[in-house]
Amino acid sequence: MNNFTYRSQREKDNIEEILRQRKRKFNRQQFVSALIIAAILISLGLYVGFHVYYTEYDGYVHVDANKVRTPFDIYLDSVYVKEGDIVSPGDTLYSYYNIDLLLDHANPATEPSLVTHNRDLTLKYQKAAQQVAVLRTRIAELEKQIEVESHNISFGLSSNSHKLDLERELNVARTQLKALLGELGTLWRMRNETTPAYAEGSSGSWGLNGHMAQQIYDDTRSNFLRQLISYHLVSDSSIVTQVMAPDRMIFFKKEEIMTTQHLDLEANNLQVVAYIPIDKMHRITNCSKAEVVVNGDFSFKATVSVLGLRADIIPEHLRSYFSKKNTALIAILKIDPGQTVPFWNMASGLPVRVRVRNTDTWGAEPTAENYLWYTTGEGIKIDLPGDWKYKAPKDTASVWSQFSN
Repeated sequence: MNNFTYRSQREKDNIEEILRQRKRKFNRQQFVSALIIAAILISLGLYVGFHVYYTEYDGYVHVDANKVRTPFDIYLDSVYVKEGDIVSPGDTLYSYYNIDLLLDHANPATEPSLVTHNRDLTLKYQKAAQQVAVLRTRIAELEKQIEVESHNISFGLSSNSHKLDLERELNVARTQLKALLGELGTLWRMRNETTPAYAEGSSGSWGLNGHMAQQIYDDTRSNFLRQLISYHLVSDSSIVTQVMAPDRMIFFKKEEIMTTQHLDLEANNLQVVAYIPIDKMHRITNCSKAEVVVNGDFSFKATVSVLGLRADIIPEHLRSYFSKKNTALIAILKIDPGQTVPFWNMASGLPVRVRVRNTDTWGAEPTAENYLWYTTGEGIKIDLPGDWKYKAPKDTASVWSQFSN
């Protein structure tokens, strides 16, 4: 006998509601799954389509920097610019002292040449003054002897010859005195001109009193040292990109103090450097038009100028874990003129993506314009005949192996 279960109308309604809820839930799950699958397929399609239509290469922006270096060993006094300043020709970058001159005035074991020269002039002046005193005494004695001889001659006690000899000696002595007085005046002026301004207790290396004065590094603003200060001026309009020189420091010859860049970055060889893997060489040629993408926010146009300039190691952070080839050819791209981009897009070393269209190379045979050709034993071929045409072999792999060779 079959089991009979009685369900009320209310229970039947509840069961139907539960079934409807389950059906709606199942439909929602199917809809969500369909959306996810569609999104995945669309993303995959866009990814595949993008890589079929475009090829991207890693690269970076290159700008030469003008490194401001010291011409010789210097003591840096002050830096008058900071990073980001725009300077014009004639503006002062920094002031400095020649370290050799500083050592001459700061080394306690030596004297400045000015002090030594002043001492020599003082000795010569004193010696000349003593000779002047001796000559004046000699002239006074000769004048007295001439008076005595004149008296003796008047009384007939002496001849005139001795008087003439005395007068001759007197004239010679007066001539010598006149010359010595002129030399004494010259020595006096020269001694005053070479007397250091710091001789009486002001800053310097040595005082004329023979005691050590204040050292040069204790007072770089002394009156005497201000005559030794030099200034480095700007020759071209540029922007200061980096300053690595604190004040009051010693910098040795050829040591870098700061870096600058021309306001016209093309004067600093502005270009884009791209890494071209060997297996992607067929996607780019000389004169290829490219879009340089910076962080997905900004982009600008560029043109390949030299392809295969050299081979270089791909940076570690750009290498693929699934590829054993870590060496790529280097392509140089010149940025097309007439574009306005943020200045930070032109920062040297900025990583970028170089994007070229594959349609530009689809079905295109290698021509003289596509590559820079080389003939063994003859060198690089710049101008090729107008009727020249390259016949590609059937084996495509051998074609690109020949290009790489």
